[in-house]
Amino acid sequence: MRGALILAGVLAAVPSARADRFVNGPYLQNATPASVTLMWESDSVAPATVTIHGAAGAAPRVIEVAATAHAEVVVDGLAAGARYRYEVKLGDRVAKGELTTAPPPGAPVPLTFVVYGDTRSSSDAHRQLVERIRTEVPDFLLGTGDLVDDGAVKSQWQTFFDVEGPLLADNVFYPALGNHDRQGRARSAEAYRARFALPEGGTDPERVYAFTYGPARFLVLDSNSASFALTDQTAWLERELAAARQDKAIHHVFVVMHHPPYSISIHGGQRDLRERWTPLFEKYGVAAVFSGHDHCYERAEANGVRYFVSGGGGAPLYARGKRIAAIDRAAVQRYERVSHYLRVHVIGARIEVTAVRVDGTPIETIAWGDDAPAAPAPLVAAAGAPAAAAPAPATVAAGDVAASITPRRSGGGAGVPIVPVAAVGGLVAVAALVLVRKRK
Repeated sequence: MRGALILAGVLAAVPSARADRFVNGPYLQNATPASVTLMWESDSVAPATVTIHGAAGAAPRVIEVAATAHAEVVVDGLAAGARYRYEVKLGDRVAKGELTTAPPPGAPVPLTFVVYGDTRSSSDAHRQLVERIRTEVPDFLLGTGDLVDDGAVKSQWQTFFDVEGPLLADNVFYPALGNHDRQGRARSAEAYRARFALPEGGTDPERVYAFTYGPARFLVLDSNSASFALTDQTAWLERELAAARQDKAIHHVFVVMHHPPYSISIHGGQRDLRERWTPLFEKYGVAAVFSGHDHCYERAEANGVRYFVSGGGGAPLYARGKRIAAIDRAAVQRYERVSHYLRVHVIGARIEVTAVRVDGTPIETIAWGDDAPAAPAPLVAAAGAPAAAAPAPATVAAGDVAASITPRRSGGGAGVPIVPVAAVGGLVAVAALVLVRKRK
């Protein structure tokens, strides 16, 4: 036994011929006003160093991370609504990115987020969409589920992070659980859980959760009825909706889940969701519901609630269904079989959703609310898309004259709070600018 211990000591003293490297990441999770979580996976159990760079002239902050192959580091003590540069050093490898904290709950700041989903099956189509999304400057990303084709297959998760890596290094990602993200006969989600660090407080960690970003509350649900009883979430959902409506600082509530209540594509709308949850969305005035599952773009409206299907992230695109239920046909107002994502702007009481094709051309823009100033349409649909070739967006007004609004972060350096482009008399005047994120 003693001889074995001596041998182990000798072997430990010999340096490894293989350098530690990142298998995936670093990537960002769970932004709060004071913290952001960094995650990565390495090919060996190894220590790492995280360095956070704040405002110009401030000393960098160094965090020593104990040896692990699956790192989850909460970088706390940060300023609200501020941007920082970070570096993760693993052996002789260094990965860099930017992270941004959330504004204080209820802060009347404009926000922009991107919605996309069903990225499984085709890494080429997925990569093209990610490259297009990287021309945006969102505050965070929402995923509508089905990140992979089979949650039990490790190589598919590796492909997902290989494709998403440059995007998730700079943007916090909040996914919903899709039916393909589960694994095994029990349809569990352990592989999914292991790869994400999402807000706590829901009925089932990582599968059901909520977060607040400035004036908006986001509820992320698990709509997989086969593996998780919808009734277990219903009471939590109503408590969350009621609390949000009683909170004067929360002006908008958004819901994200994989399955759509209304759809005219192959799967169609989900009746159990319409029976259990849409009455609550209507009762508490949910602003919009984002789903995937059907691989297309759809916009629907029912009883004052707007529903968007964004399932064009890389999976095979779906045609219209052959047998469309009357309730789905009545609700769905726009359908297109296309790879795409959604860009969502929130300014005061105004919400604007633009569906953007993978080539950068807009499908349509719909806006509602009356507290934001009108602004001229931008000259280009998206950075990198030829302005002359891009058709003008189809803009649909809902309760107001819709206009294209492009709020962006200020041009300040790291550690600088996010501010509107200009503020006049309490209203935000937004210039028609298109900013391009610098590729690393």
